[in-house]
Amino acid sequence: MKNPSAFDFVQLRGAVASGLIEIPQAVEQALGSPLDFPPIDRALVPGDRVAIAVHESLPQANVFVEAIIDRLLKHEVLVDLQIAVVLGHGQSLLKSSIENWLATNYPPSIEGQEPVCRVVCHDPDDPKTLEYIAASEQGEAIYLQRDLVEADFVIPVYRWLEPQDPRGHDPFVVLPAFADRATIHRHAKTWLSNRQKATSSKASRRGRDSGWLAGIQFVLGAIANQEGQIAFLVSGTPEGVDRACQQTLGSNDQRDSDHQSDQGFDLVVVQLVDQSQVPSWGQVASAAQGAERWLTPAGRIVVVANGLAQVTSGIGALASDEPDEDLQKMLLESTLEDAFAAAVLRGIQSKRSVYVQSQVDAETLESLGFASIRNPNELERLMQSALRVGVLEY
Repeated sequence: MKNPSAFDFVQLRGAVASGLIEIPQAVEQALGSPLDFPPIDRALVPGDRVAIAVHESLPQANVFVEAIIDRLLKHEVLVDLQIAVVLGHGQSLLKSSIENWLATNYPPSIEGQEPVCRVVCHDPDDPKTLEYIAASEQGEAIYLQRDLVEADFVIPVYRWLEPQDPRGHDPFVVLPAFADRATIHRHAKTWLSNRQKATSSKASRRGRDSGWLAGIQFVLGAIANQEGQIAFLVSGTPEGVDRACQQTLGSNDQRDSDHQSDQGFDLVVVQLVDQSQVPSWGQVASAAQGAERWLTPAGRIVVVANGLAQVTSGIGALASDEPDEDLQKMLLESTLEDAFAAAVLRGIQSKRSVYVQSQVDAETLESLGFASIRNPNELERLMQSALRVGVLEY
């Protein structure tokens, strides 16, 4: 975020890094030199079914997918592959973009009854697209998107997020993002319960093993920079990639200690850095949650989400007068879009003021329990009225 004129503030450290990479070249290098894993051309054999699982956190996702498909289809050793690109729930625009690129660059790949390349959006409510992989420690069935289970080789691609992030996941990446609705609900309830108890949000051991049980041995992990582009990319085993991303940013303990003397802000402004897609309410909720640890008990949060213009059904439920606990329970048992994000935001709203700078009508935002910021001048005035201001990129 740019420094407002004549105003001093503290830049807080988040899960962003400096630098900039060229994605196609970086993908080529990452697939050829993974951590603790053979190069992709030695890991695959002709005729393999390959699934590319694109986590919704990933900026510039279409560029990543195009680079991976280019690498797979142009490699002289990798012949007769069947490729399924599996996107997150509701990512229809990204699906159309990738399909248009395939039609232009690889038209034969999308033809016939069994095309070489398919692009699908995950549907957690369609049992025909899900397959059982394990049971939780409580004996509850865990289902995963069928293309990921049936593939011979899965390539999850994601942006590394803080472990406590509501959009976070295990090192295998696919849970809960590509799970059935019941598993997604259990994850959401566990995350909220752990947050309210001020404990770390950890999945059960069985849940964390589910990616391994599904045969996932390889991932691509990225870190964004302050402009929302990619600063770092690494591939390899799930645990190795997770560790490499953490080491690149510094450990959680190190990042906390770096700003121990800067704790206790009256206002934290969070800028959503991913410019490659329209901001989502999931990003808003995660950004607000990430700001909380820096605040005084009465501290306020501003989320700058330029381009956000729609109120989804889950977020719309925040207009309810139901008690916080009852509303959160209703949301976590519903299929409303952004229900989990709404539950996270209601938990934050119950304790502090949350401002949103977006294209959503001010009156609508206020009906949902948010304060509205209409333009940068209003934001600057708000910052100047606070004693201590922290700024965070998300």
